[in-house]
Amino acid sequence: MPVTEADIQILATLARYYVLTREQIQRLCAPHLASGRSLRKRLTKLRQAGYLTKHAMQVTLPGTNGAAPVYYLTKPATELLASYYDDETYLAVSTRQPRADRLNHWIAMNKTRMVIEQGMLLQSEVKLEHWINEWETVNKTDHVKEQFYLQTKLSDQPPLSCSPDAGFVLSLRGHKKVFYLEQDLGTSSPKQIAARKTKGYAELANRGLHRKHFPETTLGVFSVLFVTTNAYRCKTTAEKLRTRPRPDLWLCIDQRELTPETFLYEPITLNCQGERAPLVKPLEVNKENS
Repeated sequence: MPVTEADIQILATLARYYVLTREQIQRLCAPHLASGRSLRKRLTKLRQAGYLTKHAMQVTLPGTNGAAPVYYLTKPATELLASYYDDETYLAVSTRQPRADRLNHWIAMNKTRMVIEQGMLLQSEVKLEHWINEWETVNKTDHVKEQFYLQTKLSDQPPLSCSPDAGFVLSLRGHKKVFYLEQDLGTSSPKQIAARKTKGYAELANRGLHRKHFPETTLGVFSVLFVTTNAYRCKTTAEKLRTRPRPDLWLCIDQRELTPETFLYEPITLNCQGERAPLVKPLEVNKENS
């Protein structure tokens, strides 16, 4: 089939996010459309041409009684993008079939990512420099055998690893800081989460291995953003983290408070001491010179 610029935009967007619903694709690629009918036709044509796969399972949509199919790229799509943009890094984009039991998690993560990216557009002080998904190759230009992912094996005996859902870098006032994302859907208790997740991140921080994922960082420390479903889980998880290794790394956020307007400058993060603060402290204005 002839490939249009609109088709390329859809494929490139899926290359960035890995898996998306039709509604998310429309919001990112065609927000001007009044309905999803024309986009559905385009997605069907891309599937028939072998560039997209529609997962056999659908994801439930929060707040509704409905469910929606999700889409992800095929290998021919990555080859098409590499040729179109003259960029071989597209060849390292994941085309693995998402696990059915992880689809809701992926869609929730991408929803959070979209909120963060929209928040970046509302200001000019902070920049989102780099984003890496869970299954995305970190060093895309290296030889295939040397490529690695965010998941980091830390020891064999005892077995210990760190597996962030995503990672990104924010730059501000000459510094670049790493943030890892943990997207919570409420399937495990706060106690279980604190016990299971903290040792890996603590060891990652102690060894400074975030620099392997994001060599551009200027800071020797990173933060873990734990985005959860409600205020109770946010507060309880923060409390459970207090007695675990390196609780200083963690910032808990109630998903319902996370919006493009609040992400950076509103006090929506909760640390293990029960203190709320914004992710970014506004510059203090010198009153004498104002």
